[in-house]
Amino acid sequence: MADGSYRWFGHAPEPDAARVAAIHAAWDEATAHAFGEPARAAAVERLERALAAARVGDLAGVADSLAGTRSLIEALQPRALERRRGLASLFDSRGKRLKRFRAAYRDAAARLTDSVAALPEWTEAAARRSGALETLWGELRDAVADLDAHLAAAARRLTGQAPAEDGPPHPLKARKATLDDCRAAALQSLPLIRSAQNADARASEALRTCGEGLTAWRDDWREALGLSGKRPRRIRPDAERLARSRDQVLARLDRTLAELKALGARRNDVEGRLAALRTPL
Repeated sequence: MADGSYRWFGHAPEPDAARVAAIHAAWDEATAHAFGEPARAAAVERLERALAAARVGDLAGVADSLAGTRSLIEALQPRALERRRGLASLFDSRGKRLKRFRAAYRDAAARLTDSVAALPEWTEAAARRSGALETLWGELRDAVADLDAHLAAAARRLTGQAPAEDGPPHPLKARKATLDDCRAAALQSLPLIRSAQNADARASEALRTCGEGLTAWRDDWREALGLSGKRPRRIRPDAERLARSRDQVLARLDRTLAELKALGARRNDVEGRLAALRTPL
């Protein structure tokens, strides 16, 4: 309304004077108890859709997948290529050690490839969700503008009305309070929608860079283990190179998992706050 709060929450436009005049002119005393109901219902419906959108796209699933991938990589210990000590070394040739290690790597690489291939599906879903939330953000801002127009018309109608003595207040006063509450909830939902979009965008970027890191590790180890050609090559792998590459990708996974945890908490907070806004309406 005229208090300027539209400038603080979502940049909702000021009420259109012609719209306010039309609402004022269409006033019907008999329906004062339901004044502005279509505008209120539209705002609530859009808030419900925003809440539904915030509830999908849980990060727990993709985080669990990456945690499993991390365990696979962590289990690949380059020191397994070194000759064992004691009697065990009598039955453990370098060729056998390399063969076992290559087999373990191939298994992990195959499972990693499946995990990496699934990451774009999550980011594409996040992009679609962000687009839907963008549409909802605009629709909620429009709903705020419509509620503002009704509130301005209600204020004009109530101006100059003396309070009834020993009688109930005018029903429009209670109705105006209801519309005010709905407007406040719609306004507060706008930055929450942006927060949900930002969380998805950051998660998508984290997953993209993590996927690139996993692919780089897989290719680096394939070459270091002599598996980049059509047939395995007879080589003596550089254990230090393997360990360094492994540690780097594990550190990247740890950073990604930490970020996904933080972003998941943010999305849960957004969902909870949107639900709290919707419940009393």
